[in-house]
Amino acid sequence: MPGACPGKENGTMKRYFSSFSPILYGLIIFCTAFCIMAGFIHPAFLAVAVAVSLAALGYTLWSIAKLRKKTFAVIDAAVGGLDSGKRPAISNTPLPVAITEPGGEVLWYNDLFAQLFPKKGQLYGEDATRLVQGLNMEKARTPVGSEVNLQGRYFTAFLAEAGSEEEHVLLLYLVEITKLKQDSIEFGLSRPAVLTLLVDNYDDVLQSYKDSEKARITGEVERCLENYIGQTTGILIKVSNRKFYAVVEYRHMRKFIDERFAVLDRIRKILVDGKIPITLSIGVGMLPDTLSENMKNSSHSLDMALGRGGDQAAVKTINGYDFFGGVSKGVEKRTKVRARIIASALKELCQGSEQIFIMGHKFSDLDSVGSSVGLCRALRMLGCHTFAVIDYDTTLSQPLVARIQEADQGDIFIDADSAQETVDKNTLVIVMDTHAQNMVDRPQLVDRAGAVVVIDHHRKRVDYIQGAVLFYHEPYASSTSEMVSELLGYLNEDDRIEQVFAEALLSGIVLDTKNFAVKTGVKTFEAAAYLRSLGADTVEVKRLFSSSMEAFRSRTAIVTSAKIYHQCAIAVAQEDVDDMRVVAAQAADELLEISDVKASFVLFSQGSQVNISARSMGQLNVQVILESLGGGGHHTMAGAQLRETSLEAAVDMLKQSIDMYYKNNHIAD
Repeated sequence: MPGACPGKENGTMKRYFSSFSPILYGLIIFCTAFCIMAGFIHPAFLAVAVAVSLAALGYTLWSIAKLRKKTFAVIDAAVGGLDSGKRPAISNTPLPVAITEPGGEVLWYNDLFAQLFPKKGQLYGEDATRLVQGLNMEKARTPVGSEVNLQGRYFTAFLAEAGSEEEHVLLLYLVEITKLKQDSIEFGLSRPAVLTLLVDNYDDVLQSYKDSEKARITGEVERCLENYIGQTTGILIKVSNRKFYAVVEYRHMRKFIDERFAVLDRIRKILVDGKIPITLSIGVGMLPDTLSENMKNSSHSLDMALGRGGDQAAVKTINGYDFFGGVSKGVEKRTKVRARIIASALKELCQGSEQIFIMGHKFSDLDSVGSSVGLCRALRMLGCHTFAVIDYDTTLSQPLVARIQEADQGDIFIDADSAQETVDKNTLVIVMDTHAQNMVDRPQLVDRAGAVVVIDHHRKRVDYIQGAVLFYHEPYASSTSEMVSELLGYLNEDDRIEQVFAEALLSGIVLDTKNFAVKTGVKTFEAAAYLRSLGADTVEVKRLFSSSMEAFRSRTAIVTSAKIYHQCAIAVAQEDVDDMRVVAAQAADELLEISDVKASFVLFSQGSQVNISARSMGQLNVQVILESLGGGGHHTMAGAQLRETSLEAAVDMLKQSIDMYYKNNHIAD
């Protein structure tokens, strides 16, 4: 039997060598037939045939004998290296054991090892690494061993050397860990994940409705969530009419993720007054931490979901966050309490700082520069030593900068390089119209400043500025200029900013709302009315958007070259002109005027980099589409930069991202 002591010619080894019998019999038959045929031809041929046949049979028998002798010599030498107490252990061990050559060829094995491969028959001469799928010979030599899976059973494989340096073999033995593995898998699947669920627009939408309508909506939301969590072994806890906690096992959490949180679509079907959809935001903590850590991660994930406009789920992962949903527009927050609190904190912070730099994003547009100079002027009226940081070479707001300089207010600007030289730990840096560290005009100012404040309206990114003492982020606002306009009334109620700064703020609102066509709420019009009361001239604002004849022709060429793909207009700028970023953005806006176009994308190259300017009317979320390409923005306006990419490759990548967006959100053409 295979389990007999190695080194003795047991029955199994005899059967192994008897497997050569068919070869011998075949050779004898062939030689006999050869001799008979030779005898018929000529007696001399018969003598030669007999001699050749005997030689062939003799050599074959000698080779088999030599192989048998060598095989037993190797095994004897290997086992001879063991003491007499260990020899029986090899045969009688309750573990599957095999002896292999250093190269992995199986020389011997016991019954338990053979039972793992019922369809293989004899295993002698088999390659152990092919026989035992997943076997890592190097790792098997370590105390940790190599984990393998055989016929649905889990083992840890170990290798040990036996014999002398000249003649040695490897002992391969398998320790079954199936039960341990199953317990480990079950432990992982039963780990608790924490979900924080918040109805985004409950208070804002239902504040003017009767209690009966509120009760109906609350009941439908609760029923939907109960059914959703009820399909698991988890629990749902109601904290208020708009907030819930849930604890579910990891196995069910994976199903929720695979289904891309189908509850978001179900909640969205609940309508207030038959027309206004209810939306839900979900934060998930499911890392292999403690329950309290998952609770914190769930809360942070919810903040990320809300910071991106709500109506989505955010899952905290080891590498950051995964997002699901986010197809609807954000609902405007009408309360002014937060703006008043932010204004008070900002005022106190600025009055306690020696110098203040207000900085926007790279290639600053009218919203970035307009909000910066508007806030800068308001803080100067409070006696703060404040400057608006500007890069004169890269800004896209040259007309606005020139307009402010013509109004003898040019001293409000400081060149970005000069600001970088004078910033220190006593400097407060206020970042406007972006919250991403790599998007600010001069990242060094953020790194060297003593304190940082962020004011932005774009949907929250994972790489947001960490450690800001004040983070005023309002993704429901139309623009940063709208947010600053709301702050002005609380910063200084007595003094009014000059007309040119009011026009700068209004130009930022006009830019981001596309002349009040998209992402426009009640507070947007209130901000515009306030700026108009400060003397903002809409005609002067309109002049800030004027362009040259060359830019007009280039914009027209881009629009006419557009192609429709999944109700998205995709255009590629083939020629390079000054202010191509502005031209591309304007072309993207114009493409939305084409019927049945839900979103527009304009691509243009600058060196080895391809830039994408995206716009939508709200039916498609261009921020989510470009996010997979490393871009960002908000629901109706976004951008991306693809480095070391050609225009053709960028178009293909964009189409793949659009396809993914349609697929993930179940959108039909």
